[in-house]
Amino acid sequence: MIKEELKKRALPDVLSSEDGTRAVTKEQWERRRGEIAQILQHEYCGFEPPLRPQTEGTVTYEDSRCAFAGKAVYQKVDICCRLVNGGFTFPCHLTRPKGRMDGVGETEKFPVFVYLSFSQAMVDELLPLEEIIDNGFAVAAFYYQDIAPDTDDGFANGIAAAYGRNPFDSWGKVRMWAWAASRVTDYLQTLDWVDQNRIAVVGHSRLGKTALVAGAFDERFSLTISNDSGGAGAAIFRGKTGEMVKNFRGGTSGHWFAGNFRNYVRRENEMPFDMHYLLSMIAPRNLYVCSAKEDAHADPRSEFLSCAAASEVYETVFGIDGLVTGQDTIPDEPVVFPEGNIGYHMRDGHHFLSRYDWQCFMKYRSDSRHIC
Repeated sequence: MIKEELKKRALPDVLSSEDGTRAVTKEQWERRRGEIAQILQHEYCGFEPPLRPQTEGTVTYEDSRCAFAGKAVYQKVDICCRLVNGGFTFPCHLTRPKGRMDGVGETEKFPVFVYLSFSQAMVDELLPLEEIIDNGFAVAAFYYQDIAPDTDDGFANGIAAAYGRNPFDSWGKVRMWAWAASRVTDYLQTLDWVDQNRIAVVGHSRLGKTALVAGAFDERFSLTISNDSGGAGAAIFRGKTGEMVKNFRGGTSGHWFAGNFRNYVRRENEMPFDMHYLLSMIAPRNLYVCSAKEDAHADPRSEFLSCAAASEVYETVFGIDGLVTGQDTIPDEPVVFPEGNIGYHMRDGHHFLSRYDWQCFMKYRSDSRHIC
């Protein structure tokens, strides 16, 4: 039934290269992946400026004694990016468990969730930070609007103001927020307590879309987690219900993507890609997609089917499992599929990033099968 539904959706073949060959080896896939990256940047998220900045972190505040009853170390860090035409700085909240000590200092390394936050505070309501710390994970959280305001401001503020742009394929704000997740990772790579093989990027809703873009274009993220990201996120558009491209052309969200994306209003079936292309760029690294049963705007069925479509790259090119379900039906009730290199769950309820979702993320990240 899953394959039949995918066939009905008539998705473009993620493995078919522009010269007509089909990518079945890793070398062929690298070329095909480059083609996909060009398509997505030109038609969907936009190209970011070509020069990668030098990044430094400056600790502006630290609590290593009292944070979470003395269980954690909290730091506020200014992430400073040196650009060719100046600089750009934004704050990041870094919280980690206290590690084991030897005669020199701490010896323990922790996996990190780079969390795109809807709040300027150390935590927001979508982040059960103490529970995450208690389970042995660190969190590097930053407020997305510190990077570029989530308004139709003509790209005049934040990092958007540092570069010129065109109305066609310059980066939209989702790409800018994803860029910031990579700059946080630049800093994390300088810290000796970070498990460099287990840096994950996490986002919900529009920031779930952002997490997917970050994971697709930055291979340092060994796990990408997208919660309730819906249209222009995890969900394929062909055959989708709920939000479509027309929902991303107005003043509330038209700034999220490249200008060319609006060309596909009511023309989704003509797109030279669908969202399984974005998911496929994460292969062979780990991907985890979450849905909510009553989140009709996001369309859980289309999120699930996108995972199934992206699985072809994992299986054909890399010879590893993508999405593993143990069934041939599209779920309509809550499920958890944690077996494969693409994890998926659908829970009861509405559009929200819940404590249960985080528990699933932590369990998936802790599974030895998913440690790169």
